[in-house]
Amino acid sequence: MNHILQGDIPMRLILVLLLSLALVLSGCGGQSPSEFSRFAPEESQRLIIYTSHKKEIYEPIIREFEQRTGIWVEIVTGGTTELLQKIASGDTRCDLLFGGGIDSLSAYSDLFTVYESPELENVPDSMRGNGEWTPFSSLPIVLIYNPKLVKFNPPEGWSSLLDPEWKGKIAFANPTVSGSSYTALVTMIKALEREPMECIAEFYKNLDGKVIASSSEVIHAVAQGEYFIGVTLEVSAIEGIKEGYDIAIVYPEEGTSIVPDGAAIVKNCRHEESARRFLDFILSTDVQSRLYDAFSRRPVRNGIYIPAASGLKSIEYDIEWAGSHHADILRFWAELGRGASK
Repeated sequence: MNHILQGDIPMRLILVLLLSLALVLSGCGGQSPSEFSRFAPEESQRLIIYTSHKKEIYEPIIREFEQRTGIWVEIVTGGTTELLQKIASGDTRCDLLFGGGIDSLSAYSDLFTVYESPELENVPDSMRGNGEWTPFSSLPIVLIYNPKLVKFNPPEGWSSLLDPEWKGKIAFANPTVSGSSYTALVTMIKALEREPMECIAEFYKNLDGKVIASSSEVIHAVAQGEYFIGVTLEVSAIEGIKEGYDIAIVYPEEGTSIVPDGAAIVKNCRHEESARRFLDFILSTDVQSRLYDAFSRRPVRNGIYIPAASGLKSIEYDIEWAGSHHADILRFWAELGRGASK
């Protein structure tokens, strides 16, 4: 993909400019919006995407998709769990959810329609799923720390998060909003082989009532010295270092999960064919071969080289268990929060 990151004008912007020009030339500034619907593309050339990705991720990919297909994409952003709950509550606008760990998507599998992209034949069996979601990139969970504050004995693994030495010094995003934080909770449980609710309660106690609103704030909070250590995605840590944040990455000594994030088509959506084309697109060689260099994300497609990460050891992550226990774990987390506030 030679121009996925270039500043070409997206198709929707071109259409907006044409519409604006038409209004000026016709002197129709007082007409209602419905009278200008003829300037917008027909329904078959539209797509409404809800995404939890940062703008620097979704914008160049969606822009390229628009330019290649002529499909007009409307974007709604938010946290993974927030968007899932929005769709579950009856929001009928969304055609496709782009972003979020597949464990979170699996927990809401009844919202999605099955689609198996022909591009999935190039993806390892372990990341294919059953068609209710489509993998996009694989995302290790890592620990980070501030090297100015942590000069000796940095965190080594998941057990460090339960060590009283770090009480109140851990940056962790609210898993009821952040899908990656939910993945981190389940990863910690599996890595330490602990009883789930007991492990979560001990970890919550070690946070000392301090929970960050969203995953995007973890890097900044650690780099600025508000917290000593943090839990985040490898991609967020690498991008933070590229942006100049003074943080160090730790691959947990017990191993960590390398769970894909993904995308899924909402049942009975209005633009299903456009949504299918988008899923094919994000699995294409063009997009997948650019993920690491452009976005610091690991591809899910076979045959694409990326540098090895020293110390990265994967552990088995039970996606089915994570999905089936999603509601119970988040409910328990919310109860811990209510108890701490009393």
